[in-house]
Amino acid sequence: MKQNKLAVVAGPCSIDRKNLHEIYEIAAMTVTNREGVTQKAIAGTRIVGIKSRTELDPSGKGMGIDFEVYMHNLKSLTAGGCIVDLVVPPSVEIAEEVFRKTGMLVATEVMSPLLQLPQYGNRIPAKKLMPWNPAVNQLGWPILQTAELCRTYGWHLGIKNGKWVGEHVHIANSEDFSGITTMEKTWAGLTAYAGKLEGDIVLIHRGVDVPDKGDYRNAPVHNIAKRTKIATGAKLFFDPSHAHGPKMRKQIVYAVLDALQLKMDDGSFLYDGILIETGTSETDTDQHITTAELQTLVTELAAVRDLATPEDII
Repeated sequence: MKQNKLAVVAGPCSIDRKNLHEIYEIAAMTVTNREGVTQKAIAGTRIVGIKSRTELDPSGKGMGIDFEVYMHNLKSLTAGGCIVDLVVPPSVEIAEEVFRKTGMLVATEVMSPLLQLPQYGNRIPAKKLMPWNPAVNQLGWPILQTAELCRTYGWHLGIKNGKWVGEHVHIANSEDFSGITTMEKTWAGLTAYAGKLEGDIVLIHRGVDVPDKGDYRNAPVHNIAKRTKIATGAKLFFDPSHAHGPKMRKQIVYAVLDALQLKMDDGSFLYDGILIETGTSETDTDQHITTAELQTLVTELAAVRDLATPEDII
Protein backbone atom coordinates (compact mmCIF):
# COMPACT_ATOMS: atom_id res chain seq x y z
CA MET A 1 0.00 0.00 0.00
CA LYS A 2 1.38 3.40 -0.92
CA GLN A 3 2.85 5.40 1.93
CA ASN A 4 1.11 8.61 3.05
CA LYS A 5 -2.21 7.69 1.45
CA LEU A 6 -5.14 6.75 3.66
CA ALA A 7 -6.72 3.40 2.76
CA VAL A 8 -10.46 3.27 3.41
CA VAL A 9 -11.72 -0.32 3.61
CA ALA A 10 -15.51 -0.41 4.01
CA GLY A 11 -18.24 -3.02 3.80
CA PRO A 12 -20.71 -5.09 5.79
CA CYS A 13 -19.94 -7.12 8.90
CA SER A 14 -20.77 -10.26 6.92
CA ILE A 15 -21.50 -10.72 3.23
CA ASP A 16 -24.50 -12.27 1.52
CA ARG A 17 -26.20 -11.89 -1.84
CA LYS A 18 -28.72 -9.44 -0.33
CA ASN A 19 -26.14 -6.82 0.62
CA LEU A 20 -23.68 -7.38 -2.24
CA HIS A 21 -25.17 -4.46 -4.16
CA GLU A 22 -24.03 -2.15 -1.37
CA ILE A 23 -20.41 -3.14 -1.98
CA TYR A 24 -20.77 -2.01 -5.58
CA GLU A 25 -22.29 1.26 -4.34
CA ILE A 26 -19.27 1.68 -2.07
CA ALA A 27 -16.87 0.87 -4.89
CA ALA A 28 -18.43 3.58 -7.07
CA MET A 29 -17.93 6.38 -4.52
CA THR A 30 -15.75 9.28 -5.58
CA VAL A 31 -14.32 12.40 -3.94
CA THR A 32 -12.64 15.57 -5.08
CA ASN A 33 -9.09 15.38 -3.79
CA ARG A 34 -6.95 18.26 -2.54
CA GLU A 35 -5.70 18.90 -6.08
CA GLY A 36 -9.27 19.36 -7.29
CA VAL A 37 -9.33 16.05 -9.18
CA THR A 38 -12.18 13.54 -8.94
CA GLN A 39 -10.94 10.11 -7.85
CA LYS A 40 -12.17 6.85 -6.41
CA ALA A 41 -12.69 7.12 -2.65
CA ILE A 42 -12.61 3.52 -1.42
CA ALA A 43 -9.53 1.29 -1.64
CA GLY A 44 -11.00 -1.95 -0.33
CA THR A 45 -14.00 -3.75 1.08
CA ARG A 46 -14.90 -6.27 3.76
CA ILE A 47 -16.05 -9.67 2.48
CA VAL A 48 -16.55 -11.94 5.48
CA GLY A 49 -18.27 -15.29 5.04
CA ILE A 50 -17.97 -16.84 8.48
CA LYS A 51 -18.11 -15.10 11.85
CA SER A 52 -16.33 -15.66 15.15
CA ARG A 53 -19.12 -15.96 17.70
CA THR A 54 -18.98 -16.43 21.46
CA GLU A 55 -21.45 -19.29 21.13
CA LEU A 56 -21.85 -21.62 18.16
CA ASP A 57 -25.32 -21.97 16.67
CA PRO A 58 -25.28 -25.47 15.11
CA SER A 59 -28.02 -24.40 12.72
CA GLY A 60 -25.64 -21.84 11.24
CA LYS A 61 -27.88 -18.86 12.06
CA GLY A 62 -25.75 -15.74 12.38
CA MET A 63 -22.57 -17.68 11.58
CA GLY A 64 -22.19 -16.43 8.00
CA ILE A 65 -22.95 -17.73 4.51
CA ASP A 66 -19.89 -19.99 4.51
CA PHE A 67 -20.98 -22.00 7.56
CA GLU A 68 -22.35 -25.02 5.70
CA VAL A 69 -19.35 -25.26 3.39
CA TYR A 70 -16.97 -24.67 6.31
CA MET A 71 -18.43 -27.60 8.22
CA HIS A 72 -18.34 -29.77 5.09
CA ASN A 73 -14.67 -28.94 4.50
CA LEU A 74 -13.81 -29.54 8.14
CA LYS A 75 -15.33 -33.01 7.98
CA SER A 76 -13.55 -33.66 4.69
CA LEU A 77 -10.13 -32.85 6.15
CA THR A 78 -10.70 -34.79 9.36
CA ALA A 79 -11.75 -37.81 7.28
CA GLY A 80 -8.39 -37.77 5.49
CA GLY A 81 -9.07 -35.37 2.64
CA CYS A 82 -6.62 -32.72 1.48
CA ILE A 83 -6.73 -29.08 0.41
CA VAL A 84 -7.59 -29.91 -3.22
CA ASP A 85 -10.76 -31.63 -1.96
CA LEU A 86 -12.11 -28.46 -0.32
CA VAL A 87 -15.32 -26.94 -1.68
CA VAL A 88 -15.05 -23.24 -2.53
CA PRO A 89 -17.07 -21.17 -0.01
CA PRO A 90 -19.67 -18.69 -1.33
CA SER A 91 -17.80 -15.68 0.09
CA VAL A 92 -14.65 -16.62 -1.85
CA GLU A 93 -16.63 -16.67 -5.10
CA ILE A 94 -18.10 -13.27 -4.17
CA ALA A 95 -14.63 -11.94 -3.31
CA GLU A 96 -13.31 -12.95 -6.72
CA GLU A 97 -16.32 -11.38 -8.44
CA VAL A 98 -15.91 -8.11 -6.53
CA PHE A 99 -12.17 -7.93 -7.18
CA ARG A 100 -12.58 -8.64 -10.91
CA LYS A 101 -15.24 -5.94 -11.28
CA THR A 102 -13.76 -3.25 -9.00
CA GLY A 103 -10.06 -3.96 -8.42
CA MET A 104 -10.58 -3.31 -4.72
CA LEU A 105 -8.59 -4.91 -1.93
CA VAL A 106 -10.59 -7.71 -0.25
CA ALA A 107 -10.36 -7.84 3.55
CA THR A 108 -11.67 -10.89 5.38
CA GLU A 109 -11.70 -12.37 8.88
CA VAL A 110 -10.10 -15.81 9.17
CA MET A 111 -10.71 -18.30 11.96
CA SER A 112 -9.05 -21.37 10.43
CA PRO A 113 -6.24 -20.33 8.05
CA LEU A 114 -5.55 -23.72 6.50
CA LEU A 115 -9.27 -24.37 6.05
CA GLN A 116 -10.29 -20.95 4.71
CA LEU A 117 -7.41 -19.31 2.84
CA PRO A 118 -6.17 -21.82 0.22
CA GLN A 119 -9.29 -21.33 -1.93
CA TYR A 120 -8.32 -17.67 -2.46
CA GLY A 121 -4.94 -18.68 -3.89
CA ASN A 122 -5.75 -18.65 -7.61
CA ARG A 123 -8.57 -16.14 -7.32
CA ILE A 124 -7.19 -13.04 -5.57
CA PRO A 125 -3.74 -11.85 -6.74
CA ALA A 126 -0.83 -10.46 -4.76
CA LYS A 127 -1.48 -7.34 -2.67
CA LYS A 128 -5.27 -7.61 -3.14
CA LEU A 129 -6.21 -9.73 -0.11
CA MET A 130 -5.85 -8.85 3.57
CA PRO A 131 -6.98 -11.60 5.96
CA TRP A 132 -7.10 -10.72 9.65
CA ASN A 133 -7.49 -12.64 12.90
CA PRO A 134 -10.48 -12.34 15.26
CA ALA A 135 -9.71 -10.17 18.30
CA VAL A 136 -10.52 -13.14 20.54
CA ASN A 137 -7.76 -15.18 18.89
CA GLN A 138 -4.38 -13.86 20.04
CA LEU A 139 -2.39 -17.06 19.51
CA GLY A 140 0.74 -16.93 17.42
CA TRP A 141 0.37 -20.20 15.56
CA PRO A 142 -2.74 -19.27 13.53
CA ILE A 143 -0.97 -16.01 12.61
CA LEU A 144 2.06 -18.03 11.52
CA GLN A 145 -0.17 -20.16 9.28
CA THR A 146 -1.93 -17.12 7.83
CA ALA A 147 1.38 -15.37 7.25
CA GLU A 148 2.79 -18.39 5.43
CA LEU A 149 -0.14 -18.30 3.02
CA CYS A 150 0.24 -14.52 2.66
CA ARG A 151 3.93 -15.08 1.90
CA THR A 152 3.08 -17.68 -0.73
CA TYR A 153 0.58 -15.47 -2.55
CA GLY A 154 1.99 -12.01 -1.80
CA TRP A 155 -0.99 -10.83 0.28
CA HIS A 156 -1.17 -8.32 3.11
CA LEU A 157 -1.82 -9.50 6.69
CA GLY A 158 -4.06 -7.79 9.23
CA ILE A 159 -3.55 -8.37 12.96
CA LYS A 160 -6.20 -7.17 15.39
CA ASN A 161 -5.38 -6.33 18.99
CA GLY A 162 -6.85 -8.44 21.76
CA LYS A 163 -9.90 -7.30 23.68
CA TRP A 164 -8.01 -7.07 26.98
CA VAL A 165 -5.43 -4.37 27.57
CA GLY A 166 -4.00 -5.30 31.00
CA GLU A 167 -5.25 -5.18 34.56
CA HIS A 168 -3.50 -1.97 35.63
CA VAL A 169 -4.55 0.26 32.74
CA HIS A 170 -7.55 2.58 32.85
CA ILE A 171 -8.82 4.65 29.98
CA ALA A 172 -8.64 7.85 32.01
CA ASN A 173 -4.84 7.65 32.30
CA SER A 174 -3.87 5.54 29.28
CA GLU A 175 -2.10 8.51 27.66
CA ASP A 176 0.33 8.64 30.58
CA PHE A 177 0.80 4.92 31.14
CA SER A 178 4.50 4.19 30.69
CA GLY A 179 4.78 0.42 31.22
CA ILE A 180 4.20 -2.05 28.40
CA THR A 181 0.66 -3.40 28.49
CA THR A 182 -0.48 -6.97 27.95
CA MET A 183 -2.25 -5.84 24.79
CA GLU A 184 0.78 -4.31 23.10
CA LYS A 185 3.14 -7.08 24.21
CA THR A 186 0.83 -9.70 22.65
CA TRP A 187 0.03 -7.57 19.60
CA ALA A 188 3.70 -6.94 18.85
CA GLY A 189 4.45 -10.60 19.54
CA LEU A 190 2.03 -11.65 16.82
CA THR A 191 4.00 -9.63 14.27
CA ALA A 192 7.04 -11.74 15.21
CA TYR A 193 5.07 -14.88 14.32
CA ALA A 194 4.20 -13.26 10.98
CA GLY A 195 7.84 -12.61 10.09
CA LYS A 196 8.74 -10.83 6.85
CA LEU A 197 6.13 -10.46 4.13
CA GLU A 198 6.11 -9.09 0.61
CA GLY A 199 2.79 -7.50 1.50
CA ASP A 200 2.23 -5.22 4.47
CA ILE A 201 1.61 -6.23 8.06
CA VAL A 202 -1.28 -4.08 9.24
CA LEU A 203 -2.12 -3.66 12.92
CA ILE A 204 -5.88 -3.14 13.30
CA HIS A 205 -6.91 -1.25 16.44
CA ARG A 206 -10.45 -2.16 17.49
CA GLY A 207 -10.47 -0.88 21.07
CA VAL A 208 -10.40 -2.77 24.37
CA ASP A 209 -13.00 -4.11 26.78
CA VAL A 210 -12.33 -2.40 30.12
CA PRO A 211 -14.55 -1.58 33.14
CA ASP A 212 -14.48 2.20 32.55
CA LYS A 213 -15.28 2.06 28.82
CA GLY A 214 -18.59 3.90 29.24
CA ASP A 215 -20.79 3.60 26.15
CA TYR A 216 -17.98 2.31 23.96
CA ARG A 217 -18.28 -1.30 22.88
CA ASN A 218 -14.49 -1.37 23.18
CA ALA A 219 -12.70 1.79 24.22
CA PRO A 220 -10.03 3.04 21.79
CA VAL A 221 -6.55 3.49 23.26
CA HIS A 222 -4.83 5.42 20.51
CA ASN A 223 -1.63 6.08 22.45
CA ILE A 224 -1.06 2.37 23.12
CA ALA A 225 -1.74 1.65 19.44
CA LYS A 226 0.83 4.34 18.61
CA ARG A 227 3.46 2.69 20.81
CA THR A 228 2.82 -0.69 19.17
CA LYS A 229 3.15 0.84 15.72
CA ILE A 230 6.50 2.33 16.70
CA ALA A 231 7.68 -0.93 18.25
CA THR A 232 6.81 -3.05 15.21
CA GLY A 233 7.20 -0.70 12.26
CA ALA A 234 3.88 -2.03 10.91
CA LYS A 235 1.09 0.00 9.36
CA LEU A 236 -1.87 0.86 11.60
CA PHE A 237 -5.59 0.84 10.78
CA PHE A 238 -8.47 1.96 12.99
CA ASP A 239 -11.63 -0.16 13.35
CA PRO A 240 -14.21 2.31 14.73
CA SER A 241 -17.15 -0.09 14.35
CA HIS A 242 -15.98 -2.45 17.10
CA ALA A 243 -14.71 0.44 19.20
CA HIS A 244 -17.87 2.54 19.20
CA GLY A 245 -20.48 -0.16 18.72
CA PRO A 246 -24.25 0.35 18.64
CA LYS A 247 -24.50 2.77 21.59
CA MET A 248 -22.15 5.26 19.93
CA ARG A 249 -22.97 4.50 16.30
CA LYS A 250 -24.05 8.08 15.57
CA GLN A 251 -20.64 9.35 16.67
CA ILE A 252 -18.58 7.06 14.43
CA VAL A 253 -18.14 9.51 11.53
CA TYR A 254 -16.97 12.32 13.83
CA ALA A 255 -14.70 9.99 15.81
CA VAL A 256 -13.05 8.72 12.63
CA LEU A 257 -12.43 12.25 11.38
CA ASP A 258 -10.69 13.06 14.67
CA ALA A 259 -8.70 9.79 14.88
CA LEU A 260 -7.44 9.99 11.32
CA GLN A 261 -5.85 13.38 11.97
CA LEU A 262 -3.80 12.15 14.94
CA LYS A 263 -0.06 12.43 14.39
CA MET A 264 3.11 10.56 15.25
CA ASP A 265 5.99 12.41 16.89
CA ASP A 266 7.62 12.93 13.49
CA GLY A 267 4.50 14.63 12.11
CA SER A 268 3.28 11.68 10.04
CA PHE A 269 -0.26 10.43 10.52
CA LEU A 270 -0.88 7.79 13.18
CA TYR A 271 -3.41 5.80 11.16
CA ASP A 272 -2.69 4.52 7.67
CA GLY A 273 -6.24 3.32 7.08
CA ILE A 274 -9.63 2.38 8.48
CA LEU A 275 -11.63 -0.85 8.46
CA ILE A 276 -15.23 0.26 8.87
CA GLU A 277 -18.53 -1.61 8.78
CA THR A 278 -20.90 -0.02 6.29
CA GLY A 279 -24.35 -0.72 4.91
CA THR A 280 -26.55 -3.55 6.14
CA SER A 281 -25.82 -7.07 7.33
CA GLU A 282 -27.47 -10.01 9.01
CA THR A 283 -24.87 -9.57 11.77
CA ASP A 284 -24.12 -6.44 13.83
CA THR A 285 -25.97 -3.97 11.56
CA ASP A 286 -26.56 -1.73 14.57
CA GLN A 287 -22.90 -0.69 14.55
CA HIS A 288 -22.71 0.00 10.79
CA ILE A 289 -22.64 3.45 9.28
CA THR A 290 -24.84 3.92 6.21
CA THR A 291 -23.46 4.23 2.69
CA ALA A 292 -24.58 7.88 2.76
CA GLU A 293 -22.59 8.43 5.96
CA LEU A 294 -19.58 6.78 4.35
CA GLN A 295 -19.81 9.21 1.43
CA THR A 296 -19.93 12.11 3.91
CA LEU A 297 -16.96 10.68 5.78
CA VAL A 298 -14.70 10.24 2.73
CA THR A 299 -15.69 13.65 1.38
CA GLU A 300 -14.55 15.23 4.66
CA LEU A 301 -11.41 13.09 4.80
CA ALA A 302 -10.41 14.02 1.25
CA ALA A 303 -10.15 17.65 2.34
CA VAL A 304 -7.42 16.83 4.87
CA ARG A 305 -5.77 13.61 3.67
CA ASP A 306 -4.86 11.91 0.40
CA LEU A 307 -7.10 8.86 -0.09
CA ALA A 308 -5.80 5.65 -1.66
CA THR A 309 -7.61 4.25 -4.68
CA PRO A 310 -7.75 0.50 -5.48
CA GLU A 311 -4.84 1.09 -7.87
CA ASP A 312 -2.72 2.34 -4.94
CA ILE A 313 -3.03 -0.98 -3.12
CA ILE A 314 0.16 -2.51 -4.49
